Amino acid sequence: MKFSKRILSAVVSMIMTGTAIAASVVPTAYAEDTANAVISDINDTINQEESKVEETTESPFNVFDIYDAHQKVVPPKTTTPVQQPVVEKPKPSIYKNSEGIDVSYAQGKIDWKAVKASGIDYAIIRAGYGNAKAYPNQVDTWFEYNIKEAQAAGIKCGAYWFSYATDVSGAYAEAESCYEVIKKYKFDYPIYFDIETEKQMNLSATQVSAIIEAFCSRLQSKGYYVGLYSYASMLQTKVIETTLKKYDVWVAHVNVAKPAFSGSYGMWQYSWTGRINGISTDVDKNHCYINYPYIISPDTYTDTDKGTTYTPPAGGKPLLPGSSQGVATGIDVSEWQKDINWKSVKASGVDFAIIRAGYGKYSSQKDPYFEKNMKAAKAAGLNCGAYWYSYATTPQEANSEAALFYKTIQGYKFEYPLYVVFENSALTKLSREEVTKIANTFCSYFEKNGYYIAIRSLNNLFENKFDSTVFSKYDLWAKDIDVAAPKFNTSGMWMYTATGFVNGVSTLVNMDRAYKDFPTIMKEAHLNGY
Repeated sequence: MKFSKRILSAVVSMIMTGTAIAASVVPTAYAEDTANAVISDINDTINQEESKVEETTESPFNVFDIYDAHQKVVPPKTTTPVQQPVVEKPKPSIYKNSEGIDVSYAQGKIDWKAVKASGIDYAIIRAGYGNAKAYPNQVDTWFEYNIKEAQAAGIKCGAYWFSYATDVSGAYAEAESCYEVIKKYKFDYPIYFDIETEKQMNLSATQVSAIIEAFCSRLQSKGYYVGLYSYASMLQTKVIETTLKKYDVWVAHVNVAKPAFSGSYGMWQYSWTGRINGISTDVDKNHCYINYPYIISPDTYTDTDKGTTYTPPAGGKPLLPGSSQGVATGIDVSEWQKDINWKSVKASGVDFAIIRAGYGKYSSQKDPYFEKNMKAAKAAGLNCGAYWYSYATTPQEANSEAALFYKTIQGYKFEYPLYVVFENSALTKLSREEVTKIANTFCSYFEKNGYYIAIRSLNNLFENKFDSTVFSKYDLWAKDIDVAAPKFNTSGMWMYTATGFVNGVSTLVNMDRAYKDFPTIMKEAHLNGY
């Protein structure tokens, strides 16, 4: 040892007199921050503790040798790196309250700057009606003026086409007519198919639905985001459920507290006699509940109304824009939502809740709100499932996690599946075969114990890290948020947003759609405690 090293050793040893270094490794709880759509992979950290040893009168300790010896016992920190969470910029919510009008030639010349100044956010403008290719006079005479002037004034726009079609061929012709009128313009709101005539009302539900499908599918094929407009009574009685679930609904029912329509809707026409600065006549007024400008153009969307709060439509269920509504609406929650008023959640139209039981392989990682959430959600009348966030990177770890999940859920019945969540970024470093073995190990543990187990993951993991045999054995829960439809074809459940609003939950919350009647499946097959 050089002299300078001896001096430094002595100085350090004087500070540490009678003290030696010992260490123990304590696993730190992982955290899954779903409220901010953050997927974290935080490994174990090392908590070093000091141990007292007897004082000595001998020459100063050679602390460098002590440190070297200590390193032989305690693995260096570089062997278990702590990965900081990757915090992504929060996405805008797919929900947003906004106020709008719909107009046609009947409003005459509109002062759109005055309309904008009055607080109107958007306008749905009539493009025309019927088969305008055969009858060009059926293009709305004020459409071009309205769309140009409204957009110039800063008002977001959509369009509608008034239909007279009584069969599929007529609907196709109307779709082509609409396209020819609107093709030069960009829209921030849907293109709506307006079906409401007495002749159409006298058709069967199958015929009406076929007409809707013909028009909407034709415009969808041309790249437009389409919706369906009609009276509440017609939507309720003359449109089959599968068609209602395909397209966003704009329901008309004026001078009532809420529309007499039991389905979900994104927009409500609540008045035909509104008065707005800049318009000399009565005008239709609408509430909108969906952030269409973001959904339609997410890459160019600018959130200029950050303070806007979302209030669900009166009597309506939480909404899902742009894709099948599924058979039930749900939320998934964890400790991050803290105390939840489950009665209010139920009253808001939520059908089910998937509640986090825990994560990882240590007993300390049980979700502290699991039992409270389960009991209160059940008492409020919600159907429930549960999930476990996995950090397993081997089949052995998967088995340990499954055993802990199984122990945590004992004593409860579940109307919805139990889910294992595979979103840990460490899985990207494993082969497809390795990840498949981990999934099969976890899921088979529950199958042999009489539970309906399913898998939640992300698009890239489903596509690149799971063998297709997994999909044939287990239901999937796709996490693909704030898009019109999930990229990965799922047969069970879709988490469509991480920024949902639900009465009774004080934070943002994940929202989901179920595509199977899980409660009936569980009870008839005697699974999940039934």
